[in-house]
Formats: sequence, structure tokens, C-alpha cells
Amino acid sequence: MKIDKLLEKYIKLNFSLSIEEEKELMYKYVYATNKLEGNKLTLAQTSQLLSSDTISGDHIRFSDVLEQKGMYKALARMFKAVKNSEELSVELMLELNWIILGALWKNDDSYIDVKLKGQEEGKFKISDNVIIVRKANEIIKRIEPLSKPSDVEDNMNQLISSVNNSDKHVIEKAAFLAQEIWLHQAFFDGNKRTGRLLINFLTMKQGFPLFVFENESKNYNNVLVEQYLEAKPNLITNYINEQLTNKINYYLDLKKSTKKNTGFRMVL
Repeated sequence: MKIDKLLEKYIKLNFSLSIEEEKELMYKYVYATNKLEGNKLTLAQTSQLLSSDTISGDHIRFSDVLEQKGMYKALARMFKAVKNSEELSVELMLELNWIILGALWKNDDSYIDVKLKGQEEGKFKISDNVIIVRKANEIIKRIEPLSKPSDVEDNMNQLISSVNNSDKHVIEKAAFLAQEIWLHQAFFDGNKRTGRLLINFLTMKQGFPLFVFENESKNYNNVLVEQYLEAKPNLITNYINEQLTNKINYYLDLKKSTKKNTGFRMVL
């Protein structure tokens, strides 16, 4: 891929963000990825919440606050996994998903129904679910997941093994992994958020910078659905490639103007 030459330039620069800049990027990631799932907090509110554990504004939903906190913790855990050179595993996938959902699971009534069905923390789904595709708040399609509770764990083990043993480019592997997690609906909630987090996990392990799922012209969730419904296999790959290309070019341009030359640090 052309992006590999760009990555070489980025790695050679040994680029660094300040601690404050890294935190701002993390806040933006949390804001953008949860916004895709309907979180109503603004970027300013998200930054205030995650930096000071306070928040101001009208009609703030408690569930939105808990979602931001959970995703922030999951993002920090992902950074730690990258720093420690952890391998992609079912255990890491489960851990990240449950950190994403953990604050809501423990402190809100959102998951009463699944709890009554016997769902346990840190486990794959134990009841059937369905993928619902909406357009303008109208349901346009229901998709039966590729996994049922009875085979989801085996399927996820096979998925992780296939990704780890693949010789395809990391961006292609990340795109495949994210779509498969969504299509299998391995978790009762947070499937797309977990997939997006693992995209960055795989690419950051290869030296790419963290990128945020925010694009004025392309909505990641819409691209994910379009790829499946219209059988266009490279849409997510192209999306990731574009986001990473833009991010690296931004840092290269920033480097020229600031002359920074220290290593990239990850906030834990």
C-alpha cells in the first residue's frame, strides 16, 4: 500500500504530542466514537468530564456520562496493550468490550433486561440478538447475526486466529475484524465500538498513530452498512486508509512547523 511509505516517514520523525495534546486526542476519540452510537454530549462537555470529572449543561443524560467514562477507560487499556506489545486475543476483545460497557452495567438501568436473562460480566452474549439497520430513524433491514450464543465463542476464537495468521496488510485485517465483529454480534452491546477500538489497536501496533472516527463526508457506521448491503468489500479498508493518511500528513506538516523531535508517548 502507498501508505506504507508515508508510515516510514512518520516513524523516522519519531513524532511526539505533548501530554495535553494526547489527552485532547483521547477526548476527541471518545466523543466521536460514542457520538456514532447516539451519545449527545458535545466535545466540550466530554473534555470537561474526562479532565475534571464534572460536567455542565442542560438535559444531560446520565447514561451518556457513563458511556464516555467507560470508553475513556477502554481507550487507555488499548494504549497499554499496544505499549506492552500484546497480541490480539479473545481475552483482550472481551476485556475491552466490558470496559466500554462497565460503567453503564454497574451504575445504570440500561441493561436490566439482559441481566435478567442471565448475562454475566466479561462474557459473550448469552441470548439471541439482531442487527437493525436504520435510516432517518426508520428500520430498513434486520440482519440475522452470524453467531448464536451457542457458537459465538468458537466463532470468535476462529476469527482471531484467522486475523493473527493472515499475511494481508494490517489495514485490511483491521477492516475485516471490525466488520466480522459487527456481523457476528458477539456481544449484547458495544460491537461496533469494540471493532473500532480494535482497528486502532492493530494499526497502532504497526506504528500508525491513533485516529478518530470523525469524518465530515463519511460516517463510519454508514460505510460499514454500505459495505455489507451493497457487497463492496473495500469500503472500510479505504476508510481506514484515508483516515490514517490524513492523520500522518497532518503530523508531518505539524512537525515541519514545530520542529518537535521526541518520541510518541501514550497516556495510561
